[in-house]
Amino acid sequence: MGKAFTFCIALILPLFFGFAAHAQTTGKIAGRVIDAGTGAPLPGVSVYIEGTTQGAATDINGEYVIIGIRPGTYTVVASFVGYATERREGVQVGSGLTTQVDFALREEVIEGEEIIVVAPPITVRKDLTSSEARVTAETIERLPVQELSQVLALQAGVTQRGGLHIRGGRASEVVVMVDGVPVTDNFDGSTAVQLENEGIQELQVISGTFNAEYGNAMSGVINVVTKEGRSDRWAGSIKAYSGSYLVFGEGGEAYLRGVEVERYTRQGIQYRDVDPYGYLPLNPRHYYNLETALEGPVLTPKLTLFGLVRYFHNDGWLYGVRLFNMDGTYGDSSLVPMNTFSKLSWQGNLRLQVTPNLFINLIGLGSVTRSRPYDLYWRWNPDGRTRSYDNGYNLKLQIKHLLSARTFYTVHLTTFWREAWSRRFDNPLDARYNGLAILPPDSIEVAPGIWVPYLTGGGRFARGGMDMGHFRRTSQAYFAKADLTSQVARNHLVKIGAEVRLDRLDFTAFSLIPKTDAEGNVIVPFEPAVPQETSLQFQRYSDVKPLTASAYVQDKIEFENFIVNVGLRFDYFDARTPVPADPSDPNIYFPFKKIHIYKDLNGDGVITVDEEREDNRFTLEEREAFWWKYPKPKLQLSPRLGIAYPITESGVLHFSYGHFLQIPTLNLLFANYGYKIPNNSGSYGPYGNPDLDAQRTVMYEIGFKQGIGPFVIDVTAYARDVRDWVSTSTPIETEIPGVVYVIYTNRDYASTRGVTATLSRRFEAGWGFDLSYTYQVAEGSNSNPEEEFFARLGNQQPSLALLPLDWDQRHKVAASLYLGGRHWGASLLGIWGSGFPYTPSFPEAAITGPNVPPAFPRNARRMPSTWQLDLYVYRDFEVAGVRPRLFAQVYNLLDRRNPVAVFGDTGRPDVTLPQQQAASFDPGYFVRPEHYSEPRRLHIGLELQF
Repeated sequence: MGKAFTFCIALILPLFFGFAAHAQTTGKIAGRVIDAGTGAPLPGVSVYIEGTTQGAATDINGEYVIIGIRPGTYTVVASFVGYATERREGVQVGSGLTTQVDFALREEVIEGEEIIVVAPPITVRKDLTSSEARVTAETIERLPVQELSQVLALQAGVTQRGGLHIRGGRASEVVVMVDGVPVTDNFDGSTAVQLENEGIQELQVISGTFNAEYGNAMSGVINVVTKEGRSDRWAGSIKAYSGSYLVFGEGGEAYLRGVEVERYTRQGIQYRDVDPYGYLPLNPRHYYNLETALEGPVLTPKLTLFGLVRYFHNDGWLYGVRLFNMDGTYGDSSLVPMNTFSKLSWQGNLRLQVTPNLFINLIGLGSVTRSRPYDLYWRWNPDGRTRSYDNGYNLKLQIKHLLSARTFYTVHLTTFWREAWSRRFDNPLDARYNGLAILPPDSIEVAPGIWVPYLTGGGRFARGGMDMGHFRRTSQAYFAKADLTSQVARNHLVKIGAEVRLDRLDFTAFSLIPKTDAEGNVIVPFEPAVPQETSLQFQRYSDVKPLTASAYVQDKIEFENFIVNVGLRFDYFDARTPVPADPSDPNIYFPFKKIHIYKDLNGDGVITVDEEREDNRFTLEEREAFWWKYPKPKLQLSPRLGIAYPITESGVLHFSYGHFLQIPTLNLLFANYGYKIPNNSGSYGPYGNPDLDAQRTVMYEIGFKQGIGPFVIDVTAYARDVRDWVSTSTPIETEIPGVVYVIYTNRDYASTRGVTATLSRRFEAGWGFDLSYTYQVAEGSNSNPEEEFFARLGNQQPSLALLPLDWDQRHKVAASLYLGGRHWGASLLGIWGSGFPYTPSFPEAAITGPNVPPAFPRNARRMPSTWQLDLYVYRDFEVAGVRPRLFAQVYNLLDRRNPVAVFGDTGRPDVTLPQQQAASFDPGYFVRPEHYSEPRRLHIGLELQF
């Protein structure tokens, strides 16, 4: 594994082995206890959190500290002989934050006297040194959302286009952590398991510069604390709802079937005024959900359980029509949903209190999803689409030991597994992979003696056949983490930690090809065949095991009017996978150089004619010995600094600065691994590069937050400079002239700058709201790593300037309003966003010659802006100890047709110039429902809480 890694482990293990802290998921309570009459500090006062074993005694200055507290709302009790006991109810604790709880005890007048005080809500946290948003379980319950992604979309600085982008970063730059451990799949940066809102205790979205305890992320951290079971009694809930799309436009079925063309033709353009979702039926079971949660003690209060299971299904809102079957015969003309989705997810937390200060948690998350991805080509033959499966689970053993009120550690041992695959039929040699799918004839016999042309080409829908691709990958990770947190002095909360992660990847992808005989002739009738592993059509790598390790030290320095978070993080990465030793001859299966084909018998470095013999060829095993070389491990130190300066009782300024890095997702390291480059002239790739460096960003921000009664104003300005973003290399020449290829490399740059402003009112007296505005400019050389490679293939110049990135949304406003009483509630959520950029295109008639680039650069124009409203209302009842809740939600209340994609020549989602050449296209070809967001959806449900 390298001397550098051995040295680092030898240095780290003595410091961290056996010590750990759940730093990302616990908070702290601190305060001072004085005599209410004299104001003198009271030493030896017992301060503890009711219902837990956590507590502390005040020191000679009357001060106390309790750390390692899970987020939530607690009652804190101060007790001292001769003084009345005081109970402070409603104390809110957040992960990574300090809650100040001071007591002024009065001398006891009546024996056993107890004073109950309700803690005032915290308007502004004075120890926040960077921007973040916190959403509690109570807030999630009030919002009209079902998925975690909907909660995230509300946050300032977050945009959604093809993924979640925080402060202008690529979607893969966000790390998702659950109970202190990342659940991000390093293969592509996605989340390995589905998270459910009902299982979240607290959601923390850190969009600013985050502390050194967080790593392998460049633009943001999503930190989720899941629920634990209660110890006093059993409780739970059952929730069920179903619904339908409510679309009242017309013309949808007509364009799907390609009929009534004359009726819907305006100014020579087919289906001009139809509703692109006008085909959606009214079906109460179109969209349904069943969810149950249970929590409570198992035999003893020291062993508690929280469990959650959810099943969700949506037929989808994008449809096709079965005009043809997969074998090319006429279908039954029924409407068929084409973006169906279903998932079964589960969550469990079994907590054992071994001793008053030692806790063991076994935490599990898992999900199974099934979908049929939409593809316009299959609109008339919807059965030909592929099937996609995505299964995953995450299991974690957490050991938490409270050494004292000021010191605790936590150890995490985690594994997760994920399998994703896509194929039409499980068996690649299934007889239903018919010849029509592989090589369609000129015409088909639809009835005895009746033949019709089998139309193919651009602007035509599939009239038979099926997707011939097969894809499967598995990702497995083993993760060990140890941290220690200690209040080492009055003003210093120190955290140190280390972690090691081992990933294992397996990947197979191929497309079926026609089977051939020994002479290479295609066998008729056509039969499918799996390409040989050496073929260009076959991609595979297995048992790839990259290794990641890191360590950090973090100090939170807290004074009354000055808080500093300072830290240093060390990261190590070793791909443990070789690259070609000779880049000019990368294909080990079919070498280009003679010296790599034949053995150099006389050692002169030249292959002579007499050495070019079949019996003198290297075998594949012999070639392996000299073909590869291993890249060096990657090392990085990242300093972090955050400062908060309270300027009033409820106002604070903050500044933060940091260096951040992220190992490129592993699909970029191993894409097309094997470098099977053909000997035909051309440009090939992009190919993976296990020698990629880490991507780096420098981020800084300054902000101001002020509370005014129940209102809070927050304004933050930020900037990010990103270097070593993954792109594609300049063409690499091979031994054969005219044959070049590209690999992924670190050469792109990006810059983001913006301002966020939020105004909120905490929910009290029956109402509250959140309002945020984001102005942001996100520019870079390329939006995705492959962009420059495909630009070169199209004879376009590489990026020479910073251009708007695909997700560059300049303005965004998000608002949510909550109303409610004891037994009812309602909320309204709205999001408005300015248009995303798109690249104008030009018809051939506007181009003066071959290979003439367009007059406008990439992403030079903007799509129309978008907005929508969501509504949620509920009514609670009391029936024999059970609390039923009847609720309804309307998504996209006003049924807005928000464009999410446009035609490049017009910038509109519904009009393009080739529509006027209707004779050469299938009817309805240019009506694209996928150019619009999801239409209005209503569901009604019932929840039983007990």
